[in-house]
Amino acid sequence: MIFGDMAHYEQEKATYSGHIRKGLEAIVSMGLAEKAAGKYEIDGELMFALVQELETEPAAKRRPESHEKYADIQLLVSGEEAIGVAKYSAELPVQEDMLGTRDIVFYERADNEFNLLLRPGQFAVFYPSDVHRPCCNVNGPSAVKKIVVKIHKQLWNA
Repeated sequence: MIFGDMAHYEQEKATYSGHIRKGLEAIVSMGLAEKAAGKYEIDGELMFALVQELETEPAAKRRPESHEKYADIQLLVSGEEAIGVAKYSAELPVQEDMLGTRDIVFYERADNEFNLLLRPGQFAVFYPSDVHRPCCNVNGPSAVKKIVVKIHKQLWNA
């Protein structure tokens, strides 16, 4: 997992892999923060962005999740959001496995989970080994707008 802030991007960008830089720079160059909710192509199915407008919920109503084929860059545009984060363990009880259809698996719980607080302009990168519980309340329900850039594992190995 990586935690960053676009306010420091120019000073830190050399520390990110090329594909993470490409995803973050696409958010800016494509003006995704101003776009309506939907899917936006960056590099076909190898890299694309989902602009989302959601309402946060109590963590107990959100399910921890992970992915197999894609890493996520999750950048908050507006509102505030807590994201539970834990490392994957084979002992995590699977609640629903949709890896074959949607590249997502949900877990009953996430052991040793901690909360990451995102405010506008901040982002997190979640790899397949990072179990995450997005869209959780900070101080009660909050409308959030966020951008999730999906980076296919084929790009990591290129």
